[in-house]
Amino acid sequence: MKNILVPIDFSIFAISAAKTAAAIVSKSGGNIHLLNLIDIPVGWQKQPVSVQQGYPVLENRLVEAEIKMEKFAKLAFFKNCNVITHVLGGVAFEQIVIFAKSKKMDLIVMGIHGKGETEDKFIGSTAQRVIRTATCPVLSVKRGFNLGRVNKFLFASNFEENISSAMTVVKDLAIDFGANVDLAYINTPGYFVDDQTMEFRMKKFTEAHKKLKFNRVIHNSNEKEEGILQCAKKRHANIIAMVTHLRTVEPSYLISGTDGVLFHSKVPVLSFII
Repeated sequence: MKNILVPIDFSIFAISAAKTAAAIVSKSGGNIHLLNLIDIPVGWQKQPVSVQQGYPVLENRLVEAEIKMEKFAKLAFFKNCNVITHVLGGVAFEQIVIFAKSKKMDLIVMGIHGKGETEDKFIGSTAQRVIRTATCPVLSVKRGFNLGRVNKFLFASNFEENISSAMTVVKDLAIDFGANVDLAYINTPGYFVDDQTMEFRMKKFTEAHKKLKFNRVIHNSNEKEEGILQCAKKRHANIIAMVTHLRTVEPSYLISGTDGVLFHSKVPVLSFII
């Protein structure tokens, strides 16, 4: 995790995300990129000075945002972190995804709500869209969360898909934190797999990562999302990792499994699109 992107709107949710990113970078090294989206046209900074001077309100808006970001980057929890600030214009979720892809970010860390949103809402629309469209993993955190000590990741999967890239990310983070990884399959009435078959599937992935301690867990539940939450609580997981399958072509009002787990989870959810 050498380059981590944190969208910043100065809400309590964004502060939780920034603290989480700082905790990761303190273990892994690398850079934190703080990105603030403001109400200016896309590509405004690339306009000639002569054009920018014709719109003093927009220019002042940009300068004020840059100053505010510089102050934010000097907060105490960023001590010993290399922090780079960015201010851009445009639709928040679009620019977050574009920035992460163009700058080759390894991870996005963001709050599940944004400024002006309340926690009685399911999850924030920006967070939901970023989870569904980002080309890199997204670690979503709740308000007031502090990462602290991480000793257990729970990676829930059916272990049939090609999850090698996701496994590499989980492995790298677990090694940085000195944590173990539980590979978990949630057995449900509609998707029942016998223990022997699932153990064989899981073993293929553990053999490729010799440096880490893996536990193979099969948990029975009526529903997949409920089972993930139950298993994470029972296993005392600090971070849940899972694959999200719902893509951008689906209406935003459709709730993915990742959305449901994230809303009810008390720990961060690391999501991947395969």
